[in-house]
Amino acid sequence: MEDLKTLETKLNALIAKGEMIAAVEQYHSDNCIYQEGNQPPRMGGKKVQKEYLSHLFKTVKTVNALTLHGQSIGDGITMSEWTFDLTTNNGPIVWNEVHTRRWKDGKVISERYYTAG
Repeated sequence: MEDLKTLETKLNALIAKGEMIAAVEQYHSDNCIYQEGNQPPRMGGKKVQKEYLSHLFKTVKTVNALTLHGQSIGDGITMSEWTFDLTTNNGPIVWNEVHTRRWKDGKVISERYYTAG
């Protein structure tokens, strides 16, 4: 199994190319739990997450930039800092986000997003 830094780097490379659903499919456990800030966790595993992302991407007209500012690797946990610059059906949005991921056996078992507009 690859080390955590390699796994996080490869996952982030997919996100940087706009391949978020592929990143979920390849690197997340089937029962991964997702949480947006202080919202209740989104259950249902990666199937529900892929549906959520598909719905979100239907609103995106253009991807202007997906910028990874840095990543941090800890003991079974990783963090990545991003800026997403998109144009949606409702106009432009730019948001900054930190993804905190907990890993087990080479797969993300939980992912939490901390977002600032």
